[in-house]
Amino acid sequence: MNFSFIQITDHHITASANELVNGVSTWHALRTVLKHIAQHVGNQADFIFSTGDLVEDPSEATYRAFLHVVQAQNAASEIPGPLFISAEGFREFPMYLLPGNHDDRDYFYKCLFPRSLARPLMNVAFTHKGIQYICLDWGPHSKATLHLETLDFLTRCLETGIPSIILMHYHVVALGSRWLDDFMADNMNLFWERVIGHHVLGIFCGHVHTSYEKVVHGIPVFGLRSTAPQFELLDEPVVSRLPPHYRLVTVQNGVLSSRIFEVPM
Repeated sequence: MNFSFIQITDHHITASANELVNGVSTWHALRTVLKHIAQHVGNQADFIFSTGDLVEDPSEATYRAFLHVVQAQNAASEIPGPLFISAEGFREFPMYLLPGNHDDRDYFYKCLFPRSLARPLMNVAFTHKGIQYICLDWGPHSKATLHLETLDFLTRCLETGIPSIILMHYHVVALGSRWLDDFMADNMNLFWERVIGHHVLGIFCGHVHTSYEKVVHGIPVFGLRSTAPQFELLDEPVVSRLPPHYRLVTVQNGVLSSRIFEVPM
């Protein structure tokens, strides 16, 4: 089956449209990205997937603000969604969500998935047109933690033999930036041991606010600029004024490809 979806990440929505994050209105930035998607590739994709950090400071107010920005009329019934958004030219378009380190799991469930039972880690999978989407949760801290629960969930999913795409907030490959790479889990070899040898089409990550494409053990790994301010790949934290990206991912005859779009601000 041939289809496409869109990845966006790290929105850092604030409680008020007037609040700025590193000098940027994250409300305006996310709306601008959604408008660009709707105008250019929205009719090519089956859904949008956000890989976490929906809000800057987690509270009921910031999650309600997120729902307002994307114009989701109702919270989703089951994790990881979809929500149905109607912002910036979309009309009840499906959007899936997973949490990042800025996302409080209790508020995340209460505001976005009120009919799902809250849990400390949101490990969940779903199937779309013959492809299994495995959503992994590495915890609520800036530095990733590779929980045994998450590893075991990943193993059970991959053992089904269904062609899979793995989505998560944290990055799983070193980028050459000391402070960003310090956020990686200490025991990444345990993750790769579970993944190698299975039918994984690609791994999609957020967290580091930068776009990259790497291949590890024959598996393509993708990162993406945020819809909020970006980071420079330096050894110390430096905010960049580069514009946001989103990624159009296509699966055609079992082969995954992707294209990045840059959004002028």
